[in-house]
Amino acid sequence: MPSFSCRCSVAALLIAIVCLGQLIAEEEVNNSSGSDELKSDTHQSVVSHMRKILEQQTIVRQGPTPVVEKLNPEPVLNWDDVVRNHHHGTLWVWGREGRPAAIIEMYTNRFSDTVRGWPGNVVHSLAPEPLRAEGKPKWEWAPDEPGFRPEKVPESIDVAGSTRLRRAQMRTLARRFASNQTWKGDRSELRLLPTPVLLYQSEKDGILDGGLFVFVHGGTNPEVILILEAIQKGEEKLWQSGCVRLGHAKAQVTFDEREVWAVDTYTGTGSNVPYYWLPPR
Repeated sequence: MPSFSCRCSVAALLIAIVCLGQLIAEEEVNNSSGSDELKSDTHQSVVSHMRKILEQQTIVRQGPTPVVEKLNPEPVLNWDDVVRNHHHGTLWVWGREGRPAAIIEMYTNRFSDTVRGWPGNVVHSLAPEPLRAEGKPKWEWAPDEPGFRPEKVPESIDVAGSTRLRRAQMRTLARRFASNQTWKGDRSELRLLPTPVLLYQSEKDGILDGGLFVFVHGGTNPEVILILEAIQKGEEKLWQSGCVRLGHAKAQVTFDEREVWAVDTYTGTGSNVPYYWLPPR
């Protein structure tokens, strides 16, 4: 029979494993709050103003039967990049089930407890179908092409059988991607936040598990979104990925040091494209 001390050691180990499991569960989604300023009452006031602005917009999926997507009521990330004079940054999505229809970053160019007019922001479609923005003020944004074009992950990776294991796979897989951007001749390596800012599933779309990961500049400024999804097509299960920009800079993403995605510097090509800039006003 095991000694009392052995039984205590085993019990302590089991408790530690349970606690570690709880910690992993709590950290499945990134809750980074950036600098101390983003923990202030001022930031909460600014977020409230931004929410009121964005709630006036809905995103309509232009499929055979139009679907209206509403704003997720809370930002999926709070961020700032003081070097670039971006303060009180937030990242929001439209769509509360499955992969969101669109993602938008919004920020101020100074520390303030109010938002006067329209703050700086960029928006990108994450949808496979055309979209249309509806609301006031009118955006004129109506991308007529897919905003997200997934591709099979370059390496064949078996999809795990449970959500918990798939999400662990997702985080491991994300670390094999890297990103950089070049702005006005200045190249920067972007940092991957280790956990996704959003997790989702969609039975009707065959998405077993999906996540939005963020490559950031400076503090926590989201510049590139990496989307990873475990999907099922008939009897086949596989991992797919894709990227979208949230900045004007030229950007590149590699997987195991092989380029898998790249965009040139944004020059403003109209309102019917997936990436759209609404300048401050």
